[in-house]
Amino acid sequence: RWLSEITAGARAAFDPHGMAISVGHTTLGAALQIGFTITGALGGPPITHAGGQPGDVLILTRPLGSGTLLAADMALEAKGEDLAALFSVLVQPSADAARALKTAHAMTDVTGFGLAGHLMTILRASGLRAQIALDALPLFDGVADLLEKGTRSTLWDANRAGAPVALPEAPRAAVIHAPQTAGGLLAAVSPNTAETCLQDLLDLGHRAAIIGHLTVGEPHIRWL
Repeated sequence: RWLSEITAGARAAFDPHGMAISVGHTTLGAALQIGFTITGALGGPPITHAGGQPGDVLILTRPLGSGTLLAADMALEAKGEDLAALFSVLVQPSADAARALKTAHAMTDVTGFGLAGHLMTILRASGLRAQIALDALPLFDGVADLLEKGTRSTLWDANRAGAPVALPEAPRAAVIHAPQTAGGLLAAVSPNTAETCLQDLLDLGHRAAIIGHLTVGEPHIRWL
Protein backbone atom coordinates (compact mmCIF):
# COMPACT_ATOMS: atom_id res chain seq x y z
CA ARG A 1 0.00 0.00 0.00
CA TRP A 2 2.80 2.40 0.86
CA LEU A 3 4.61 1.72 -2.41
CA SER A 4 1.39 2.28 -4.33
CA GLU A 5 0.80 5.62 -2.61
CA ILE A 6 4.40 6.73 -3.15
CA THR A 7 4.27 5.81 -6.82
CA ALA A 8 0.95 7.63 -7.25
CA GLY A 9 2.46 10.76 -5.71
CA ALA A 10 5.48 10.53 -7.98
CA ARG A 11 3.29 10.09 -11.04
CA ALA A 12 1.32 13.19 -10.08
CA ALA A 13 4.58 15.15 -10.15
CA PHE A 14 6.14 13.52 -13.23
CA ASP A 15 3.22 12.96 -15.62
CA PRO A 16 2.55 16.66 -16.40
CA HIS A 17 6.13 16.89 -17.69
CA GLY A 18 5.96 13.77 -19.86
CA MET A 19 8.23 11.77 -17.56
CA ALA A 20 7.79 8.02 -17.18
CA ILE A 21 8.85 5.92 -14.19
CA SER A 22 10.73 3.11 -15.92
CA VAL A 23 12.66 1.04 -13.37
CA GLY A 24 13.42 0.91 -9.65
CA HIS A 25 14.14 -1.26 -6.65
CA THR A 26 13.27 -1.59 -2.97
CA THR A 27 15.43 -2.34 0.05
CA LEU A 28 15.20 -2.42 3.84
CA GLY A 29 16.39 0.32 6.20
CA ALA A 30 15.77 2.06 9.49
CA ALA A 31 13.62 4.80 7.91
CA LEU A 32 11.26 5.24 4.98
CA GLN A 33 13.14 6.94 2.14
CA ILE A 34 12.54 7.48 -1.55
CA GLY A 35 14.70 8.95 -4.29
CA PHE A 36 14.68 9.30 -8.07
CA THR A 37 17.34 9.54 -10.76
CA ILE A 38 16.08 11.51 -13.74
CA THR A 39 17.47 10.92 -17.22
CA GLY A 40 16.71 13.07 -20.22
CA ALA A 41 18.06 14.88 -23.28
CA LEU A 42 18.89 18.59 -23.44
CA GLY A 43 18.07 20.75 -26.42
CA GLY A 44 21.09 22.96 -25.75
CA PRO A 45 24.06 23.42 -23.44
CA PRO A 46 23.34 22.75 -19.75
CA ILE A 47 23.33 25.47 -17.11
CA THR A 48 26.01 24.41 -14.63
CA HIS A 49 27.75 25.82 -11.55
CA ALA A 50 30.66 27.04 -13.64
CA GLY A 51 29.11 29.68 -15.89
CA GLY A 52 28.90 32.66 -13.53
CA GLN A 53 30.25 35.96 -14.90
CA PRO A 54 31.42 39.14 -13.14
CA GLY A 55 28.48 41.47 -12.70
CA ASP A 56 25.87 38.71 -12.74
CA VAL A 57 22.90 39.30 -10.47
CA LEU A 58 21.97 36.58 -7.96
CA ILE A 59 18.29 35.64 -7.87
CA LEU A 60 16.81 33.36 -5.21
CA THR A 61 13.39 31.93 -6.05
CA ARG A 62 12.20 30.95 -2.57
CA PRO A 63 12.53 32.37 0.98
CA LEU A 64 15.05 31.00 3.46
CA GLY A 65 14.50 29.49 6.88
CA SER A 66 12.73 26.18 6.34
CA GLY A 67 15.42 24.38 8.36
CA THR A 68 15.08 26.92 11.16
CA LEU A 69 11.31 26.51 11.28
CA LEU A 70 11.51 22.72 11.24
CA ALA A 71 14.12 22.76 14.02
CA ALA A 72 11.76 24.93 16.04
CA ASP A 73 8.91 22.56 15.28
CA MET A 74 10.87 19.62 16.70
CA ALA A 75 11.41 21.69 19.85
CA LEU A 76 7.68 22.58 19.95
CA GLU A 77 8.56 26.26 19.50
CA ALA A 78 7.17 26.94 16.01
CA LYS A 79 3.78 28.54 15.37
CA GLY A 80 1.25 26.45 13.50
CA GLU A 81 0.37 29.22 11.07
CA ASP A 82 4.05 29.70 10.18
CA LEU A 83 4.44 25.97 9.47
CA ALA A 84 1.27 25.92 7.38
CA ALA A 85 2.57 28.85 5.32
CA LEU A 86 5.93 27.09 4.94
CA PHE A 87 4.41 23.83 3.70
CA SER A 88 2.23 25.69 1.18
CA VAL A 89 5.43 26.93 -0.47
CA LEU A 90 7.48 23.73 -0.18
CA VAL A 91 4.94 21.71 -2.18
CA GLN A 92 5.09 24.12 -5.13
CA PRO A 93 7.04 22.68 -8.10
CA SER A 94 10.02 24.66 -9.39
CA ALA A 95 9.74 23.65 -13.05
CA ASP A 96 8.20 26.96 -14.08
CA ALA A 97 10.86 28.83 -12.09
CA ALA A 98 13.58 26.92 -13.92
CA ARG A 99 12.01 27.86 -17.25
CA ALA A 100 11.88 31.52 -16.21
CA LEU A 101 15.61 31.31 -15.51
CA LYS A 102 16.57 29.54 -18.74
CA THR A 103 18.99 32.35 -19.67
CA ALA A 104 20.94 32.06 -16.40
CA HIS A 105 24.71 31.72 -16.66
CA ALA A 106 24.94 29.45 -13.58
CA MET A 107 22.36 27.86 -11.31
CA THR A 108 21.90 25.50 -8.39
CA ASP A 109 19.28 24.66 -5.80
CA VAL A 110 19.57 25.66 -2.15
CA THR A 111 19.00 22.62 0.06
CA GLY A 112 20.89 20.85 2.82
CA PHE A 113 24.15 22.82 2.72
CA GLY A 114 22.35 26.15 3.07
CA LEU A 115 22.65 29.31 0.97
CA ALA A 116 26.34 29.77 1.76
CA GLY A 117 27.27 26.20 0.91
CA HIS A 118 25.45 26.10 -2.41
CA LEU A 119 26.54 29.61 -3.40
CA MET A 120 30.15 28.64 -2.70
CA THR A 121 29.72 25.77 -5.16
CA ILE A 122 28.98 28.33 -7.89
CA LEU A 123 31.79 30.63 -6.76
CA ARG A 124 34.42 27.88 -6.72
CA ALA A 125 33.34 26.53 -10.10
CA SER A 126 33.15 30.00 -11.67
CA GLY A 127 36.23 31.44 -9.95
CA LEU A 128 34.34 34.47 -8.62
CA ARG A 129 33.35 36.28 -5.43
CA ALA A 130 29.82 37.13 -4.28
CA GLN A 131 28.43 40.14 -2.46
CA ILE A 132 25.16 39.52 -0.60
CA ALA A 133 22.74 42.12 0.78
CA LEU A 134 21.64 40.97 4.23
CA ASP A 135 18.38 42.92 4.15
CA ALA A 136 17.53 41.46 0.74
CA LEU A 137 17.46 37.85 1.96
CA PRO A 138 13.79 36.74 1.95
CA LEU A 139 12.67 34.81 5.03
CA PHE A 140 9.68 32.59 5.69
CA ASP A 141 7.14 33.86 8.19
CA GLY A 142 8.32 33.46 11.78
CA VAL A 143 11.97 32.84 10.90
CA ALA A 144 13.24 36.29 11.90
CA ASP A 145 11.89 35.86 15.44
CA LEU A 146 13.41 32.37 15.73
CA LEU A 147 16.80 33.65 14.57
CA GLU A 148 16.60 36.37 17.23
CA LYS A 149 16.11 33.60 19.80
CA GLY A 150 19.12 31.69 18.46
CA THR A 151 17.18 28.76 16.98
CA ARG A 152 19.38 26.70 14.67
CA SER A 153 19.31 23.34 12.95
CA THR A 154 21.66 20.61 14.13
CA LEU A 155 23.36 20.89 10.70
CA TRP A 156 24.19 24.60 11.12
CA ASP A 157 27.70 24.16 12.52
CA ALA A 158 28.70 21.66 9.85
CA ASN A 159 27.36 23.94 7.13
CA ARG A 160 29.37 26.87 8.45
CA ALA A 161 32.51 24.75 8.59
CA GLY A 162 31.99 23.77 4.95
CA ALA A 163 31.48 27.35 3.76
CA PRO A 164 32.93 29.72 6.37
CA VAL A 165 31.59 33.27 6.17
CA ALA A 166 32.20 36.17 8.52
CA LEU A 167 28.73 36.92 9.87
CA PRO A 168 27.47 40.43 10.73
CA GLU A 169 26.13 41.08 14.21
CA ALA A 170 22.53 40.87 12.98
CA PRO A 171 20.97 37.52 14.05
CA ARG A 172 19.23 37.11 10.69
CA ALA A 173 22.64 36.58 9.05
CA ALA A 174 22.72 33.10 10.60
CA VAL A 175 20.13 31.95 8.05
CA ILE A 176 22.89 31.78 5.42
CA HIS A 177 24.08 28.49 6.94
CA ALA A 178 20.66 27.02 7.73
CA PRO A 179 19.79 23.89 5.72
CA GLN A 180 16.77 24.26 3.48
CA THR A 181 14.12 21.65 2.79
CA ALA A 182 12.78 21.83 -0.79
CA GLY A 183 14.69 25.07 -1.17
CA GLY A 184 14.53 27.45 -4.08
CA LEU A 185 16.78 27.91 -7.08
CA LEU A 186 19.78 30.23 -6.95
CA ALA A 187 20.69 31.68 -10.33
CA ALA A 188 23.38 34.01 -11.65
CA VAL A 189 21.83 36.02 -14.47
CA SER A 190 22.94 38.89 -16.65
CA PRO A 191 22.21 42.34 -15.16
CA ASN A 192 20.46 43.13 -18.46
CA THR A 193 17.83 40.45 -17.89
CA ALA A 194 17.69 40.24 -14.09
CA GLU A 195 14.68 42.49 -13.56
CA THR A 196 12.72 40.72 -16.29
CA CYS A 197 13.53 37.30 -14.82
CA LEU A 198 12.55 38.49 -11.35
CA GLN A 199 9.23 39.88 -12.57
CA ASP A 200 8.48 36.66 -14.44
CA LEU A 201 9.08 34.68 -11.23
CA LEU A 202 6.87 37.01 -9.21
CA ASP A 203 4.11 36.75 -11.83
CA LEU A 204 4.31 32.95 -11.50
CA GLY A 205 3.69 33.26 -7.76
CA HIS A 206 7.24 32.67 -6.51
CA ARG A 207 8.53 34.76 -3.61
CA ALA A 208 11.74 35.48 -5.48
CA ALA A 209 14.28 38.19 -4.70
CA ILE A 210 17.53 39.67 -5.93
CA ILE A 211 20.02 39.04 -3.12
CA GLY A 212 23.36 40.21 -4.49
CA HIS A 213 25.80 39.90 -7.37
CA LEU A 214 29.05 38.30 -8.51
CA THR A 215 32.37 40.13 -8.68
CA VAL A 216 35.97 39.39 -9.63
CA GLY A 217 38.00 37.84 -6.83
CA GLU A 218 38.84 34.65 -4.98
CA PRO A 219 35.76 32.51 -4.14
CA HIS A 220 34.35 34.21 -1.08
CA ILE A 221 31.07 35.65 0.21
CA ARG A 222 30.98 39.26 1.40
CA TRP A 223 28.15 41.38 2.75
CA LEU A 224 26.91 44.56 1.12
